[in-house]
Amino acid sequence: MKKTFSLLIIFLFIVFCVYSQKITLGIGNDNFPYIEYRIDTIANFQVGPGTYYVALRLTTVAETEPPIHQNVFFLKADLRNPHLELRQVLGRDALAGLERPTVQARRISSPGNFYFAGINGDFFDRNGRPISGNIVNSEIALSPNARRVFAIDEREIPDIGQMIFRGEISFDNSTHQIYSINRPREENELVLFNHLHGQYTQTDKYGTELLIELLSEEETWRANKILQARVLDIETNRGNMLIPARKAVLSGSGTAATWLNQIRVGDVLEINLSLTMNENAWAWAQMTGGDPRPPMLMNGVLETDNVWLERHPRTAIGFTASRDTLIMTVVDGRSPYSAGVNTLHLAQIMQSAGAWTALNLDGGGSSTILAEPFGYLNRPSDRTGERAAANSVFLVSTAPDDNEIAMIKPHSPVVNLPIFGRFSPQFFGYNQYGVLLDIDLQGVVLSAPAGLGFIDDGKEFMSSGTDQSGVITATFGNATTEIRVNFIETD
Repeated sequence: MKKTFSLLIIFLFIVFCVYSQKITLGIGNDNFPYIEYRIDTIANFQVGPGTYYVALRLTTVAETEPPIHQNVFFLKADLRNPHLELRQVLGRDALAGLERPTVQARRISSPGNFYFAGINGDFFDRNGRPISGNIVNSEIALSPNARRVFAIDEREIPDIGQMIFRGEISFDNSTHQIYSINRPREENELVLFNHLHGQYTQTDKYGTELLIELLSEEETWRANKILQARVLDIETNRGNMLIPARKAVLSGSGTAATWLNQIRVGDVLEINLSLTMNENAWAWAQMTGGDPRPPMLMNGVLETDNVWLERHPRTAIGFTASRDTLIMTVVDGRSPYSAGVNTLHLAQIMQSAGAWTALNLDGGGSSTILAEPFGYLNRPSDRTGERAAANSVFLVSTAPDDNEIAMIKPHSPVVNLPIFGRFSPQFFGYNQYGVLLDIDLQGVVLSAPAGLGFIDDGKEFMSSGTDQSGVITATFGNATTEIRVNFIETD
């Protein structure tokens, strides 16, 4: 059996500066070609509160085949961090509104709501609408279908599975099923359209439509809570009703229209929009979806019967068994720089990074991973670069605005030098909450033990010729950090 190390162990190696190991990752199984990759770490640094970005370069170990390369990118986020939230955002804040993730993050950020990192989300149709179920900030944008989804509740607890929708409206001791939310209305169906659908319901004239508003201004069209709404207007046999902001339209045809016709302007209705996944009717806050196959990794078990076999750029989202760490991944593809992976290989990459459950999101030219202030960090397969997406999943800093450097970290926490080597370190600067303020912080003061070397012009370390490892200390105001220096043999 070939010896491999998980990427979770790799992360620990990086943190504890154990670089002497030759680390490999093997992916595949008895039914799929086994490939062993050598792993080189390209980047590993904090990008926001409780969140680290890691970039890896994988290269096949076997010398008997042309080398295969994979560029793999991770965001790992501590969901217990009090200044971190996960949010799913629709392109241009509406269904059918494509938008590039980096443009979206910068547009929607505000003081105390900094969208600092994220990935693209769901597959979308030719009209730019997400295909799976969708929730934005506790408001249902699109009721789920048979596709599996990733969702997170208002306690920041994530889950993956098939979300089941059951909607009901009650009036005068009578109840009727709400068939869907913001999906096209079919014969005899009652559908709820809210403002995320667009300006109008886009229905035909054969039916009845009720304009309603929630009695409480604090409420939204959320799941798993009894909502009370007042009827503001009624139209019959017209269709395509206007949907004002924060209001909604109940639209029915056939038997559903007959039921709606008993209601009058001013009446109060009770609405229950139930969403259940894995038998949990949580207060779901965000939701996005994946491909039509079962989750590629579920409760530690890899999906091997329904594998998307082709190599493509891919995006995935998942979480650890404790559900307190979120893992986002992008693997580049369709280029000599990165071949891409199938969903089994993607699941194994996620699993090796610590994921217990993971879902394959939209890939191909849509695959994008971003972190501010860098913008997108992978190499999208489209020649035009980053592709506009129907929705994106972001990590958001809710910390107060603070532009004071309180923490510094080196770009390279460990440096290998020849015995008379020179090194000019660079540093990241963070505020007290872990928000990245400066990617090349100037004015950092360096110091080193006399036996290790000396600092030239305050910026460059020069070795004194020793072969003993040591530590460079860096200081900026009250913030300090260290760089481990190892010396290597040279010819």
